[in-house]
Amino acid sequence: MDRATASGAVGPGFESRRARHVGAPDIGSMGFMSPSYNPSVGLGGGPLGSGDLLRSVKSVCSSYVPEDERRAVMVFGPRALGYGSPDDELYVLLVADKLGTGVRVVRERAPEARLSLIIAGRGALEGDVKDGLLGELLADKFLLPYVAVEGHSYLADIERRLKKRLARELLMDIASSFPRIATEMLIDPRYFLYEVASRMGRLMPAAAYAFANLLAHPRSRRKNEQRMLKGFLGALRELEGEGLVVRKGAFYKPTPLLVKKASRPSILGLLWRVRGAARSISRYALRALYGLGAPYMSERRAFMERFAHLADVNPLSVLPKPEDFLFLRTDIGLRPALKEVALEELAASLELTRGPDDVDMVEIGGTVNLVYLVTVRGAVGLARFIVKYFKDWKNLTWLSLRLWALGAKKFAVSGKERLRREYVMCRELGSLGFPVPRIFHVNLRAGYLVEEFIEGVNFADMLRRFFLGEEEARPVVELAEEAGRLLAGIHGAGISVGDFKPENLIAREDGHLSLVDLEQATRNKDKAWDVAEFLYYAGHYVPSISTAEEFELMARAFLRGYLDAGGSPDVVRKAPSARFVRVFSIFTPPQVIEIVNELCEGGGP
Repeated sequence: MDRATASGAVGPGFESRRARHVGAPDIGSMGFMSPSYNPSVGLGGGPLGSGDLLRSVKSVCSSYVPEDERRAVMVFGPRALGYGSPDDELYVLLVADKLGTGVRVVRERAPEARLSLIIAGRGALEGDVKDGLLGELLADKFLLPYVAVEGHSYLADIERRLKKRLARELLMDIASSFPRIATEMLIDPRYFLYEVASRMGRLMPAAAYAFANLLAHPRSRRKNEQRMLKGFLGALRELEGEGLVVRKGAFYKPTPLLVKKASRPSILGLLWRVRGAARSISRYALRALYGLGAPYMSERRAFMERFAHLADVNPLSVLPKPEDFLFLRTDIGLRPALKEVALEELAASLELTRGPDDVDMVEIGGTVNLVYLVTVRGAVGLARFIVKYFKDWKNLTWLSLRLWALGAKKFAVSGKERLRREYVMCRELGSLGFPVPRIFHVNLRAGYLVEEFIEGVNFADMLRRFFLGEEEARPVVELAEEAGRLLAGIHGAGISVGDFKPENLIAREDGHLSLVDLEQATRNKDKAWDVAEFLYYAGHYVPSISTAEEFELMARAFLRGYLDAGGSPDVVRKAPSARFVRVFSIFTPPQVIEIVNELCEGGGP
């Protein structure tokens, strides 16, 4: 990448603190909780503590389905969980063994409460859990806390099966959306809870109120979140046993096996969209069945009563965002993988600036990426970052086309793949002590990353001046030797840089080199290409009428450094191969090609 300053164009996709819109309301400071608010869930502290009410529930159930034909009974909804009005109906789900796929809704009045009884055949419930047979109008009851009256183990198993299927679908969605970097992502289990809430709320807006009632207020969230996550955690353990995820502390990482499964068939994403649309249609169609829509309306009324100040707000807006729980590791810790970043806040978090700030963005170089140098000036301090947007190479540069046509080198073309390589290799090489930029933030959705700006002089500029007699030999020769040692070390780690040209080496103020632009780096590829590219690219700065003595001095130092640091003579021997020479011969003077051939053919000078 040419890091010479160019135009002052401002790039898309990242936000300034002054420009960001107002987000979700801060409900924690609002005094809107009703006097009847009670976050407790279960028999002990809620309204179901009454034995008379439980006996009434069982009695009503027995009047429709004998006890020996009942698989399970549970109660749910605002009244059951303690945040509804005493006048609300108590919602009861009865699972019957002999009803098949039938569903029936009846209403009864007991001395203690009005009951809305949903009688579902075991086949109907299990089909809805497995395949969304009824638009998940039955299954979604198991995403929320409920009170088991009969068949505790059966209900727990149904919850686990539903949450395993949903977790698997969401994991497949992540793997298919970000196949090249999914295995680097760290997923907080809460992602599954809030992503399900978000998707269900978009399909049927009334469903969002149930999640909001239980999770909007921090006080209730602390209690209910753990209860709602229990089934997802069990599902993730099973998926780990199947090799689809691996646990890393409190997080889960997708595995290559998951990515492989998500890649076939290729129409999987289309099938998910069609299935989602079918579920949406099913939901609205089935609302015509008497009583199935009533629990959602009760949740909405409870929300309006409890959160009166938010009556006109989308209930999803008061919940944590699912993308808050998808992370990538960076050099400053875990960062959200799908969110924008305010660079002035990033600078402050790194303790580089303090006080009011100003942000300048300048586009620099970059023929295949959008690259910006961002400067944050605080009242105290200054910070610089590189922001790189990785575009797909729809229009390859002439060199890339030539390389492909001649079969000398295959470049990664996909923007997502190049972003993945830059992220992974900067992280990996940095952890091994190599001088590469630190990664501060990645946004997979927008396709950019924020990395450290390396202060210094581009080594290519020093070579140009040296070959023209405008630069002293000693610093150039020393840096060339260091470049050789650096490349040998990287090769020794089993990594090929893929783009080791002088433009990607920065001579820092401390007199040493840093390597930038690792988007072509990968493991166990052609290491000879790295040596050939450095030498031939450096050589094309040599004037065509020059004897190239300065180039030979520099090349000898580079190869000496490479071999002294453990680089393979066989790699050096392969550098002047015909397949590389015919690529670079179009712009490299013949005297340079001859020198490279003489220096490398014996495995080194």
